[in-house]
Amino acid sequence: MQAVLEAAAQAVALDTPYDAVFAPLVGDLIDALATDDPATFLTAVEGRARVLAAAREVRLGDVFAALQLGLGAFREALSGDSADEALAVQRLDGLEGVALLRAGVGYAEGLEDAVDHLNRVVAELAPTDPETGLTTRSHFEGRLSVELERCRRTEVGLGALIVAVVGGDEARRRAAEDLTALAARAGRLLAAGVRRYDVVGRLSESEFVAVLPDVSRRGVQAALERLRRGLAGECTAQHRSAFRFVATYLDVADLGADDLMMLLRQGLVGAGEQGEAVVWV
Repeated sequence: MQAVLEAAAQAVALDTPYDAVFAPLVGDLIDALATDDPATFLTAVEGRARVLAAAREVRLGDVFAALQLGLGAFREALSGDSADEALAVQRLDGLEGVALLRAGVGYAEGLEDAVDHLNRVVAELAPTDPETGLTTRSHFEGRLSVELERCRRTEVGLGALIVAVVGGDEARRRAAEDLTALAARAGRLLAAGVRRYDVVGRLSESEFVAVLPDVSRRGVQAALERLRRGLAGECTAQHRSAFRFVATYLDVADLGADDLMMLLRQGLVGAGEQGEAVVWV
């Protein structure tokens, strides 16, 4: 049978790009038909589909078309009446449907991975958070470095506020989208309580931070009080969510961006776990 299959393979000629998909699979196909063991060929089909998906060389329809044309041409090449040819066609009929399914599944999974990766890249590069319109973490950190450098040059004060939404036991039992909406509202209230040229960013699902350049300690305190009043109605006994506030004021901007963020996060830890808390650092 091996000689019959090799002769049939030599008779198969497909146009590009179909041949580029089918030709690398022919050796495994011959082995599968000769031994009646389809595993190697099916694995090769799935692997080839994944490679093509990752390289974005072909579409899902092209993978199916290449396999269908190739297997159809192979069947036509086995057109004699010998027992080996008849057995090969019988085995090919049983293999074809599964092979096409493997190609589609492999390609779709590879494409899904590629899409997920691109979505992560887009999210990381996006300048604003789509849910709140606030600056994303990566862009905020860059803006913070700029504002710190500006304060160093002009020798004016700089303030920073961070607010975190902390859910109690009841809050954790609520629907995730409710907590997400609550956190987003906290971020929007923080943005509404500062000046238009202050920079407000979203650090995570539940943490928001604002940097206030060219400000006095009294100005930072006023912004903090506006934020507390705005959030007062959100912190209810029903869902027992709490807000942690941390404020800092630097009359000399002698910290780097990473140092300032670490200082604010340490303040959140010091604010404790229960009830509303305000910490100056």
